Amino acid sequence: MKIAFINPPDENTVVEFPDENGDSFLEADDYGYFPPLGLLYVASYLEANTKGHNIMFLDCVAEQISHIELRKRLEEFNPDVVGLTSFTISLYDCVKVAKTTKSINPNTHVCLGGHHPISYPNEAVQLPCIDSIIVGEGEKSFTDLVTSLEKSEDYTDILGVYTRESIKRAEKPKKDLRFLNTVIVKPAYMDEVDKIPFPNRKFIEHINYQSIIGVTNKLATILSSRGCPYACTFCNVPYKRYRERSMENLVDEIEQCLELGYKEFHFYDDLFNINEKKIMRFCDELEKRNLDIIWDFRGRVNGCTRESLARAKKMGLRMISFGVETGSDEGLKVLRKATTISKIQQTFSWCHELGIKTVADFMLGLPHERTRQDVLKNIDFVIRLNPTYAQFNIMTLYPHTEAYDQAVAKNLIVDGRWQEFAKNPTKDFYVDHWEEFMPTSELVKLHHLAYRKFYFRPSYILRSLLGIRSAYEIYAKVRGVLKLMRPLKALNRRIGLPLPS
Repeated sequence: MKIAFINPPDENTVVEFPDENGDSFLEADDYGYFPPLGLLYVASYLEANTKGHNIMFLDCVAEQISHIELRKRLEEFNPDVVGLTSFTISLYDCVKVAKTTKSINPNTHVCLGGHHPISYPNEAVQLPCIDSIIVGEGEKSFTDLVTSLEKSEDYTDILGVYTRESIKRAEKPKKDLRFLNTVIVKPAYMDEVDKIPFPNRKFIEHINYQSIIGVTNKLATILSSRGCPYACTFCNVPYKRYRERSMENLVDEIEQCLELGYKEFHFYDDLFNINEKKIMRFCDELEKRNLDIIWDFRGRVNGCTRESLARAKKMGLRMISFGVETGSDEGLKVLRKATTISKIQQTFSWCHELGIKTVADFMLGLPHERTRQDVLKNIDFVIRLNPTYAQFNIMTLYPHTEAYDQAVAKNLIVDGRWQEFAKNPTKDFYVDHWEEFMPTSELVKLHHLAYRKFYFRPSYILRSLLGIRSAYEIYAKVRGVLKLMRPLKALNRRIGLPLPS
């Protein structure tokens, strides 16, 4: 069978931080392009466990494939099955791809997976031109679906696979600590993560993924684990049980990537350092195999000690991205971050001392920020913390989070808007922010100001210039500066710079 895996174009993604004209300040691609790992895992599992299928893999975002170009690709390939990955904010584009597919060949089976169906399974399965959805982790479920379609067998009893009819008889699962309690139908789930085949990066070998804060244009994203056990009020990660790959299995994949020419590794786990022991075990395996790599991870300050950071630096760790979020213990408590300002300051101090670059992920417009001065005070905290990079976001109220429920309880937002969008995605949809004390328009201005205050400091500019080590870093920094210099009323204007080879 001909199977097409598609990460849809992002031409109509919901704007999360709009200005007064509805335009966005920093789009997702301003931070770089990263492969759709979930979709890549599903395609690779299918390839490893079946025979004879012709697979096409399209990352329309990174390859900048428009809907018009995608139609041409689909007409030429004429797939029997299309697997679409999705987030709710990209749902309009997903439906557009499904409609295009059906207009080319009404018999093509379109399956929707990714994050959206686990949040809104009943709505997702009713969308136009969607034949089935996969709720949960789709490696085995999608493979079983394709096998059943190939044999013309019934597939409605496959765990995690639902159709318009089968979802009507689906039982709500009993309380399961592996998932958020908002999961309303039984999802697919991969217990033994070491048995999942490595992503086949030959599907994406023609794409040079890169990060605006990376050092090369040959970046591999990799997962050492799945799930996050923490309960931050703003986060809707559906998988709560932490499933960790063995170090042997993980480093086997790294060696495979090195053979393919990848030079830089970005761990894309929801949480890499569940504790400091994991960092040490990973470094032990790298040293055992005498591997010299550049790597970074997303983590929490709670899982760091000076000893583990020093060991990681010795074994090639370049950077850590920490979810700082706010600059006060009050704010950390409100967000259920399970850490303290002193722990954050201590960990960043260790990183500075050891020469490990840091990213401080930070949010504006939080429930405890009652005035503009409160926001400015928190921005000043980030400047004092002095990370290598700072990423600012306005807190978005996503459904199935505690922060969303709190906003509904205070009548700050109208409940059910996301559900209606999930039923009928439209271009005019907007996300909600915490506007109890400040409107979104004011928060967007503060968002812009935060970036300028942090990045346009003379001391920061000098430090950045002195730290450049590659042609790609020059490209990335120039691109970032030009983004930040855009006037507020033209924030959605895109630039085009040639990527250095």
